[in-house]
Amino acid sequence: MIVFVNDTPVKTYYGAKVKSAIMAYFRDHDMSPKTQVKEVRDAYGNFIAMDGSIRSNAKIYFKL
Repeated sequence: MIVFVNDTPVKTYYGAKVKSAIMAYFRDHDMSPKTQVKEVRDAYGNFIAMDGSIRSNAKIYFKL
């Protein structure tokens, strides 16, 4: 499935969690998986947990 992390499409598996999508984003951008993420929000500005589930075409945004 495709989700959008910081407006970048990322391919991940069905049933993925927020953390999995962010890790896929890190892999695609050659970033260290040990990078600390301070906050994660959805498209509406709500805080979401790293272990939260996501759906296809979801939009999530994080800050380092």
